[in-house]
Amino acid sequence: MWLSVFFGGIWQFIRNIFSWKNKTPFWRVIWATITICILAFTCMIGYAFYDEFYGRIHRNDASYATTDLNSDFYFFNAGPGKSYIAERATNKKVIKDLDWIARSEDGDSLAVFAQKGKRGFLSVRTAKVIIPAKYDAAWCFNDGMAAVCEGDSVFFINHSGQPIYNRRFRREKGHDYMYHGNYFVNKVDGKYGLIDRLGNDATTAIYEDMYVTANNMWIMKYDGKMGAINSKGAVVVPAGYVGIEIYPEGGIVVRLPDNSKKRLDYDGSVTDDFVYDCTYTLEYLSDDIDKEGNRIRKPANLWCYGCNGYYGLIDKNGHPITPPVYDSIDAFSADLFECQIDKGGERLIINSIGQKVN
Repeated sequence: MWLSVFFGGIWQFIRNIFSWKNKTPFWRVIWATITICILAFTCMIGYAFYDEFYGRIHRNDASYATTDLNSDFYFFNAGPGKSYIAERATNKKVIKDLDWIARSEDGDSLAVFAQKGKRGFLSVRTAKVIIPAKYDAAWCFNDGMAAVCEGDSVFFINHSGQPIYNRRFRREKGHDYMYHGNYFVNKVDGKYGLIDRLGNDATTAIYEDMYVTANNMWIMKYDGKMGAINSKGAVVVPAGYVGIEIYPEGGIVVRLPDNSKKRLDYDGSVTDDFVYDCTYTLEYLSDDIDKEGNRIRKPANLWCYGCNGYYGLIDKNGHPITPPVYDSIDAFSADLFECQIDKGGERLIINSIGQKVN
């Protein structure tokens, strides 16, 4: 209806331009200028709408990009159906009509390629097709195994294209099927679990989220809390924390509901009851005056420490006075501190032993 009224108005403008009755040359020029401006503005809006919803999604952002496969072959991305692999010395095309390729992150010798809506695998060393493009979806090889999809059925193959085991999994759109170490995450009806390299359930699919991290360990979420599973499929940190991070060499750091942190080893034993991200010196304006008449800033008796963007008070011996539950902390005096309440504009005063002061 809006478009009908809008273009109906434009049509009236056009009719007024060519209606000579009671129109001076001056007003005919004015009406013509207004009409041209409206038409130009409408065209720009129409083009922007088309480009946003139709044009951009059909353009390949990586068009005309060259990727080396090795010293002898390269992949030239000219867009879906027009890309190819060529020999570097002669520029001769050895594989044509490709849509794209995707190489493995662990340096596997096979890469996934897409051609005419299907997926296959080619050698990055010889630029030859090893497994023809016959799958509806495929994921890169990782740790010697790759997932492929026929219809809505996902299964794993080896470098010869043979199934590794007989079990198949129902495909969940948007989910990545890739082994990391001994396991991959399977998604069933919105829940997650681990499958071992024989196709058996290593854990029941009961977790709300699950993803791989350092040392092929898995962070999982159960009942809204986070925990960790090691590379052997054993739960080493029960789900009971707000957050968890696993480092290649630094162990496991867990975050409690009050934003404080502690560090564990890879078996789940506590090694440090209190760790934090950073510390800041707090200064206050004293009553002492310098030579220029300005109040002198002095350090307070406590420092501020941070955990995950929240702040608490810590003494100079390294003992926490308050948990990190404040948005910001400023010093009023050597022993009084103004703390901003989390997610609020209000503030309160804390003394040097962590007590609230009215």
